[in-house]
Amino acid sequence: MSVSSKKIGLLGKFINVLSGKPAESPVNKEPGISTDSEKDSTDLTFVKNFTASGGKFLYCEKEKDALSFLGSIAQESGLKSFFCNDPNVQAILDNAEIRNLTTNPSDADAYCCSCEFLISFNGGIMITSKQTMGKKLTELPETFITIARTSQIMENLREGLTGIRNKYQNDIPSQITTIKGPIKGAANEEAGGATCSKEIYLLLLEDQL
Repeated sequence: MSVSSKKIGLLGKFINVLSGKPAESPVNKEPGISTDSEKDSTDLTFVKNFTASGGKFLYCEKEKDALSFLGSIAQESGLKSFFCNDPNVQAILDNAEIRNLTTNPSDADAYCCSCEFLISFNGGIMITSKQTMGKKLTELPETFITIARTSQIMENLREGLTGIRNKYQNDIPSQITTIKGPIKGAANEEAGGATCSKEIYLLLLEDQL
């Protein structure tokens, strides 16, 4: 399973980063105004850090791309049963014709969920008890499939926590954490986030304008 290369914008620039080619520099930037290049930089930094930790990243320009990837993941990883408690994600699973859902996460081969935010500086997926149902990561299946949107990419943890406070107001969920792939290393540890032994897939959908 590899990163889809058909997207010219975000993924085209990401491929340039991996190949060592310089990114395009913004020109005539006015003070205090964010440029598209700066947003791209945040997105690309997330993808680079997430994949460096061993996460499996799949870009989806349209929902049909996610449907295709889900089918491939199920087939290539030999997944027989899925658990999902998120209605929006479950709708995508239904459209992908993944019907073998179980009501008990302990019986599932894969855990499918959304997330709160994606944190650029450490490549972590920010989740809470809303996604894990209050269970510890060790109690969940070994394959973790997250479906997120490009608008959920935040620059740092502070932005993510602010987003959670704004979203939930007086009902802040517990167990707020960021998870990354199974690769350990000094750089990953310094960046923070829980290194996870699970096989983590991230399907990143482009927000439809």
